Amino acid sequence: MLPLRIKQESTVSLQPCQEDAYAERGWAVVESCTAVGEGRFAVIVDRSVLYPEGGGQPADRGTISGVAVLDVQKDPNGRVRLTTDAPVVCGRAPVQVDMDRRFDHMQQHSAQHLITAVAQDYFSRSTLSFHLGARNCSIDLDGPLSGPELRDLEDRVNAEIRGNRSVTHRVVSLEEYAALDVRSRGLPAGYVGDVRLVEIAGLDINTCGGTHVARLGELQLVHLTGTEKVRGGVRLSYLAGGRALERLRDGTHRRGTLNRLLKCGPSEHLATIKRLLDEAKASGRERRQLLSELGQALGAAIPGATPTRAMHLHRPEADLNLLKSVADAARSAGHTGPLLLTGGDSSGVFLVDGPAELVVRVGPRVAEAVRGRGGGRGTRFQGKAEAVGAAHVGLLTP
Repeated sequence: MLPLRIKQESTVSLQPCQEDAYAERGWAVVESCTAVGEGRFAVIVDRSVLYPEGGGQPADRGTISGVAVLDVQKDPNGRVRLTTDAPVVCGRAPVQVDMDRRFDHMQQHSAQHLITAVAQDYFSRSTLSFHLGARNCSIDLDGPLSGPELRDLEDRVNAEIRGNRSVTHRVVSLEEYAALDVRSRGLPAGYVGDVRLVEIAGLDINTCGGTHVARLGELQLVHLTGTEKVRGGVRLSYLAGGRALERLRDGTHRRGTLNRLLKCGPSEHLATIKRLLDEAKASGRERRQLLSELGQALGAAIPGATPTRAMHLHRPEADLNLLKSVADAARSAGHTGPLLLTGGDSSGVFLVDGPAELVVRVGPRVAEAVRGRGGGRGTRFQGKAEAVGAAHVGLLTP
C-alpha cells in the first residue's frame, strides 16, 4: 500500500502527474487518434495523469479507455502524445496509471536528488548527469570517490532517509528563482516563464519536472552498487527502495544456494571457491599431460605405411590438441600416409594430416562430409564438426 500524502497545489498549470504524483487515475480529453504504423496509434490529449518522458525520467505506462499506453511524450504544442496499441475514441477518456512503475520511478528519482545533495555538500562532487534505467540507475559526478568515501556517502544518504525529511514541489517566477539557493546547472539561454522546483526540506532545492515521493522515508533504502571512471569523473550506480530490497532478496537466495553447493557458510565461500579453482587448475594441468602422453602412445601405435595408404582414428574424448599430438607422434614413428583423426561423439573435431597437395584437395571435402567448418595450411586442415560419425578413410582418396 502506498503511503498517505497531501496533495500540493500549484499557482500555474501543471500536468496532473506533476500536481499529484500519487494519483492512480484521472481523465483526459482525446483530441485526435492517428495510426502511425505497425499496430501503433498516436493519441493526443490535453492533459495527462501519465508522466511524459523528460528530465532523465522514463515515461509512465498505463491505459486510456482500457487501451494499453506504450509510451508518453511531450507534444511540441504543449500537449501530451500517448502511443497506444489500439485506436482510442476522441472525447473524454479515463486514464489509469501503472503505479508499480510510477512509484519505482519516484523512489529512484528522489534518491538521485538526495545522493546529489549529499555528494555535493559532504564530498564536493557535483552531478553532471543522471540515468534512470529499467534495472539500474546512475549519476555521473565530476570527481572520483574512494572506497571509504563511497561507504560514507551511502551511510549519510541512509541517515537522511531515517530523518524522513519532506519532499515538496512548487512553481516560482524567474525573479524568485534568482533569489533562491537552487542546486542547478542553470536554465537554458533565453528561458522565459515560471520554474518548477523540488525541495528536500532543509537539504536541497533543485529544478525538476519529475514525480517524487512525499517524504524521504518512502525511499526505504539506498544502496550504492559501485563506481566506474568516466570522462575524468566517476559514474556512481545505485538502487533505491523496491529495487534495493529486490537486490537484497536475490543476494540472500544466492547465498543460500552457495551454502548448499559449497557445503559451508558465507564466511568460508571465498576460501572454498579459491581452493576449488586451484584444484581445477591442477587437474587441468594433469589432464593435459595425460592427454599428451595418450596422444604420443596412440600416434606411435599407428603402423608405418606407404604415402598412399590412409588411416582413420577416432577417440570420443579427443580435442584438437590431442589430435595434433597423435599426428605428431605418428609422423615421428615413421607413418608416411595421410591421416584422418576425429574426436567427440555426435559432434566434435577433425584433423586431416598429409602431403600438402593432398590436404588442400581433400580437407574441404572432409569438412563438408562431417558438416563442419575448418581451415588450414600446408600439411594440415582442421576444424569443428557436427557429424563426426560421417568421417571415414575413403574421404582421403586423392
